[in-house]
Amino acid sequence: MKDEQWVEVEYKRQLEILKFGVVEITPVEEFEQMLKKSIATQIPLVVKCGIDPTGSDVHLGHLVPYKKMRQFQDLGHKGVVIIGDYTASIGDPTGRNESRPSLSMEAIKENASQYMEQLFTVLDRDKTEIRFQSEWFSDVSLKDVIKWASGVTVAKLLGHETFRDRLDQGVSVSLHELFYPVLQGIDSVYIKADVELGGTDQKFNVLMGRDYLKIADLRPQVAMLLPIITGTCGTQKMSKSLGNYIGIKEEPFEKFGKLMSIPDNLMLEYYQFVAGLTPKEFEKLKNDLEQELLHPNMAKKELASKVVSFFHGEQMGLQMRQKFENVFSKKKLPDDIPEFEFKRGADLVTILSDAGVLSSKGEGRRLVKQNAVSFFDADKVNDAQMILDESHVGKVLKIGKRKFLRLK
Repeated sequence: MKDEQWVEVEYKRQLEILKFGVVEITPVEEFEQMLKKSIATQIPLVVKCGIDPTGSDVHLGHLVPYKKMRQFQDLGHKGVVIIGDYTASIGDPTGRNESRPSLSMEAIKENASQYMEQLFTVLDRDKTEIRFQSEWFSDVSLKDVIKWASGVTVAKLLGHETFRDRLDQGVSVSLHELFYPVLQGIDSVYIKADVELGGTDQKFNVLMGRDYLKIADLRPQVAMLLPIITGTCGTQKMSKSLGNYIGIKEEPFEKFGKLMSIPDNLMLEYYQFVAGLTPKEFEKLKNDLEQELLHPNMAKKELASKVVSFFHGEQMGLQMRQKFENVFSKKKLPDDIPEFEFKRGADLVTILSDAGVLSSKGEGRRLVKQNAVSFFDADKVNDAQMILDESHVGKVLKIGKRKFLRLK
């Protein structure tokens, strides 16, 4: 056991860090008690967070609970990432009005591998334990399943907002979907979780883990719920399907530009949940903005620099800031414009597609229609079928806000 005075000081330090940016801790009194005991006994807390490997792309919103896990790791606690290879075959029903098709185990494992590589931009690889549900669910018997089912009532499951809304709307709910929160709860029993991290939309599932730990006569876990951050549009949650996301795999300049595009009223949210500020640093920034000691545009550039630096290094953060200022403030071309030797006589959209700057020709036609394609320091292109010839060699195309292509 550690000295009581030291324990008290360390407890207050850790509590301030771990509570910062959290929407809800349930129950908070139990968390405070287990944290103090952990510090006194030097036995780390087991902190759980699961991933649903039905996809492979991670955006800044996905990282919010893992940034909190990293804080736990830096304070000496144990981070456990559960790969939901079994629940992925069910599909998380949270926030969805229909069930998802199941994936093969091969596809799930490939997605999980790519997902983890992106999570390791935040997590400490050496302090992260990765566990697959198949480790314990592969040998489960029907008797086990029936026993787990007896631990929760149908009324409680149908009280889950997602299930309830779907039934109210006349949308079917399959029996296998009701097992998703059950299986997530059972995960906590197998790893003896002390804390489970999740978004506010995961509260029902996280509390299932607390229930099943009680049934197993183990100390019930605490739910620590993190916010669902707003997307770059400023109105809806960050989502790839809505196109308002900032992806971990995106290029540094794309990240920087997207962060500069967010509404001013989103800055504090991003500084608190994405930029990794300490509570004191955040309060100072907030005060400086409120007292107009810091211009919003400067604060946004600093935010973009911090996020790019986190993923790509401090030097890259500085370079992207300079590049952005040159392109958008000083109207200069960036130094690193890709070049493409185009086929003379080909149309504009085909050339952009062949150069790899578009995901599809349809995207090119849409951008032209939106007046988002132009020759640098020249008129907008208003014809997607415009034919390019020898006279266009050496010219620079601007595609959208942040993409450039030099023709050769």
